[in-house]
Amino acid sequence: MPVAYAAIGASDAADLLRFPPDGSTPYEESLQLGSGSERFLTAANLLMTWGAHRAAGVAVTDVERGEPGEYLGVQFNAGGTPELGDEPEELFSPEGVAYIQPGTTATLTPAGKNARPIMVISTVDEPQRLGFAWGDRDEVPGFGEQLITVEQRADGTVWAVARGFTFLTKSGLMAGIKQRAELRDVVEQAQACIAALAPGAALRNGVTGADSSTTASDSADTAPQED
Repeated sequence: MPVAYAAIGASDAADLLRFPPDGSTPYEESLQLGSGSERFLTAANLLMTWGAHRAAGVAVTDVERGEPGEYLGVQFNAGGTPELGDEPEELFSPEGVAYIQPGTTATLTPAGKNARPIMVISTVDEPQRLGFAWGDRDEVPGFGEQLITVEQRADGTVWAVARGFTFLTKSGLMAGIKQRAELRDVVEQAQACIAALAPGAALRNGVTGADSSTTASDSADTAPQED
């Protein structure tokens, strides 16, 4: 398998928090980024070009871009059943940077943490919702899958959402302590990535140019609020 677990795509399941993959622990974090179409597009462009991860202090290396149609990923039909995804349309940021595609592989290394070889298993391309899901290729501590999306809701507000599931250490004398530490690391990294999509966060963390579409006008947007 391309990743280290069987439930590929389950991070996008509507009932993930109630019925996570067997043996896993689910989580979901959300943050209001502001409101309006400009804020939605700015945050989405940042997310889909690895800008959120870089602004959160995650080194993104060894990137090998997936080719359209090479790996279609997973999507859920109206009945909630997983099925092979459609071939995604190739999209670009205003700076001409290609958006992340399913099948892309990379190594994510949070500051002070071990490297995680990952694979992008699906992307979300809806009129008011964009994002991607990645899964661990190796059984690193707390391995699993994470979906990060930016969405504009009916009231015009813009939100970043990170949800996923993680497989924690199950054995050993210190298993309980390791589980708590692993879950804390996974959740804190998810929180850091969505916080990096807030107005001005990328620039404050040194992500500029092709890695960030944030502009000075973003500072006038609604202040971020937690869900």
